Amino acid sequence: MRQGIYRKGKKMRKISLKRFLFIHLPVAAAVIIYILLPIKCPFKYFFHFNCPTCGMTRAMLSLFKGDIASYISYNPMALPFLSALLLGFHIRVLPIKKRVSEAVIITVGVLTLAVYFLK
Repeated sequence: MRQGIYRKGKKMRKISLKRFLFIHLPVAAAVIIYILLPIKCPFKYFFHFNCPTCGMTRAMLSLFKGDIASYISYNPMALPFLSALLLGFHIRVLPIKKRVSEAVIITVGVLTLAVYFLK
């Protein structure tokens, strides 16, 4: 096993299980609700306006196709937001300082909100 990624001990396993359930249970609930209810976007359905991450899936698909203009029109913060999200989940695995990664995550979050309100 690689050191730093996997840790031994019962206490760490309990924390990992809690973290796993904390992340995956809401996702599973969202998938079940999405399948059972005929609404496309729960946020827009309940609050009647788009959320700050609206258009990120379409933006990333456009970026993968090489259509930069569509990517920017859908949501230009999709790639930085996705990168910050992955960095946040793997903050303990990557060999970088925690303080730097937290600053990056906060900066991307603020920029995402700024783009949302300016749009």
